[in-house]
Amino acid sequence: MNTPNIPNLPTTPNLPTGQLWVAAKSELSTLEKYLLAFEKHERLLIVLAVLAFGTFGVSRFLNYESAQKDAKVAALTLVVNQDKQTVANLALSASTAQAAYQTTLDAITKQNVALEGSIAQMSANLAQRQKIDSQLPLLELGMRLEALVPAAQGGVTATTNGLALNATASYGVVNALEQVPVLTAQLKDETQVAANNAALLSDADKVIDADGAEIVGLHKSLADQQAHEIAAVAAEKLKAKKAWRNGFKWGFGCGLAAGAYIVHAL
Repeated sequence: MNTPNIPNLPTTPNLPTGQLWVAAKSELSTLEKYLLAFEKHERLLIVLAVLAFGTFGVSRFLNYESAQKDAKVAALTLVVNQDKQTVANLALSASTAQAAYQTTLDAITKQNVALEGSIAQMSANLAQRQKIDSQLPLLELGMRLEALVPAAQGGVTATTNGLALNATASYGVVNALEQVPVLTAQLKDETQVAANNAALLSDADKVIDADGAEIVGLHKSLADQQAHEIAAVAAEKLKAKKAWRNGFKWGFGCGLAAGAYIVHAL
């Protein structure tokens, strides 16, 4: 079996025994020098090894922490974008509701204007009719009474002193007249209710306009705040990475110099 060659050691197959011992002793001396040199720089080598492993570990830790922060920022960005979309949907819903309300309000306002015109016209017609009635002959006045109170038809007679009513006509006229104060009071109350509703609608319109403006303002504020937070996170993350790495570089350099000095001093 062939003997493998040992690196850095000469092969001595043909040397005499004395020369062989001298060669072996020389090789042992060389190996001893290497061992002494290693022992002399053992601490420096250990320090360098620790610093190398420390550098690798810190770098891995920084990379892991940076990845975690990036993932967190990405998740928060998704949440912020979802919030932005939600606010946009709410603003759209509010805008749609306000538009529908404005349409209804415009229709009611138009109808109210028409009703107010109709009421004014009826009031003018009433005044004109009362003036005509005040000038009617008694016979025509009786006919007008029967037209106004159907229950009195056939029971009204014109006389030289006025109109004579039989029992049926008398009860019919009184029943009809009983409705007048009630209808007048109801009209007054309904008029007040309509005025109150108009006031409420006007106030509600103002509230909706204010709410719409507030929603728009909140939407803009939220968007600005989101942009600010994202920029702040990115800036702080970059500063932290730079600070850690710069500090570690300086620490590594100082530690290496101090270790070398201590090893050589010892």
